[in-house]
Amino acid sequence: MLRASAELLPVLYSGRPKILVLKPRTPSWSFVPPTDALCWLVAETSNDTDFVLVNNDGAAEIDWHTIELPPTNVWAVWSPEGAVPLAGLANWWSTVGDVGAEPIFVHGDEATLSAVLIERSLAEVDRLTRANQLLIEDLASLRESWAHNVRLPPELEELLANLRVAPPRLVFETPAAYGDTAVPVTGPADSISTSGLRQRLPMGARGLLGIDLHLAAPGTGDGVVEVQLIAREADAELARWRIPYREINAGWLPLRLPTASTLTWRALELRIHASGGATAPRLSCAPAGLLKEYAFSRPDSDTANGRMLALRLWGGIPGVGTVASSDAAPLPANPVLAIPEHVTAAVRSTRELTWAYPYFGYIDRGRVLLRPLRVTPASAACISLPAVSGLAAVSCEAKIDDGLCKTRLLVQLVVTRSGHGPDDAEQDVGVLASSGWIELAEPLKPYALIARLPEPESGLVDVHFFSRLPQGGTLAHGRVVFGRFEAELNERAAWNREPVLPEP
Repeated sequence: MLRASAELLPVLYSGRPKILVLKPRTPSWSFVPPTDALCWLVAETSNDTDFVLVNNDGAAEIDWHTIELPPTNVWAVWSPEGAVPLAGLANWWSTVGDVGAEPIFVHGDEATLSAVLIERSLAEVDRLTRANQLLIEDLASLRESWAHNVRLPPELEELLANLRVAPPRLVFETPAAYGDTAVPVTGPADSISTSGLRQRLPMGARGLLGIDLHLAAPGTGDGVVEVQLIAREADAELARWRIPYREINAGWLPLRLPTASTLTWRALELRIHASGGATAPRLSCAPAGLLKEYAFSRPDSDTANGRMLALRLWGGIPGVGTVASSDAAPLPANPVLAIPEHVTAAVRSTRELTWAYPYFGYIDRGRVLLRPLRVTPASAACISLPAVSGLAAVSCEAKIDDGLCKTRLLVQLVVTRSGHGPDDAEQDVGVLASSGWIELAEPLKPYALIARLPEPESGLVDVHFFSRLPQGGTLAHGRVVFGRFEAELNERAAWNREPVLPEP
């Protein structure tokens, strides 16, 4: 009865109101939609029974699909001037379609169609008004019920309170920078810039708290760098930062929002340009790798460069702020970086011990097996961390991964400067921080190990962890798994300047 091309199938079942226009299969017949407010579909027929949906220009498609269910939200089926009978199509619609969802079948001119559409529009407004009123009443009843009959358990209230004070998390970080690019210099922009450098962000707006841009070199002179955060779906500006050259140093430039965003835009973009000054700043670049769609673009280059800006994205609980006031803008307190899985996967055993079954190995999802053995030195492993600005602490979780274990095992986490072995770590040679020996008293329960540095460290470090049996302990079922490795930054040492808040 009704056929369409594959390209038209998504349009047929969208929620947009539609008008189906019927026309005879004659080359002299043409149709121009009177308005763009509705979706106009044109179907042609040669026998008043079989209809084929065509493009608006009248060209028929080749790859046909038979439509078994009528299109959704069709307001009217119109046969201009009664050129095509509607009885066959109306009978098919009533047979296979939902009861009450049939369109209005209209014979006549545009005036007749307009009268039918006005009547349908008024009916839709009335239906939506009633539905909205019922929704308001249901929400009011639900709020009243919650206020008088429902009380949150204390444990849940405590969990919510802890979530709201949780430190910001690193959501995304590019690989190490290997080049740089100059910020395009344009005139002052009073609206969204169309001539600056564009960088798409691999994160939506909800929960976004801040963006770090890495500057390879600051600008010179009395110029200004302007960074705009744009919602690509609406081409709307969400935030704008303006930073004079004289306030910029090489290193990470922290751009912050007063609170973690509650907006739901999915596609974000940075637009960066400079004005004035003698020399524009240069932004560090990183390889885009497989994320080709996130390569930045410049107004003076039309080709894909395969590079993206070196940046870090921070997230938090939507609506929760980290800025105490407009006068003082402290950096986020103790931001936490999850140590990437590829770094954890490079873990190595630092003591060559011989045993009948595996005692060490990388498992998956950032977890490492390190069984204690019945030998004098403790089982030891090490993860080498890349240089992180302002490293304040390293933490992980350890647990006995076997419920049959009856022995209280001992574990330890130690941070040393790069190049020190397990013996140095156990004897406090080159040690920056240590968690001390922690007793795993219950199987399957994760225990936190935290090594907090007395002073922030920005160089290469090694993270050693150990497991061993206590005096007189048995080895049966002594399987220990370390995981959830995280690094905590010092909020003052991680950046070389105060955070930049957007213009009001």
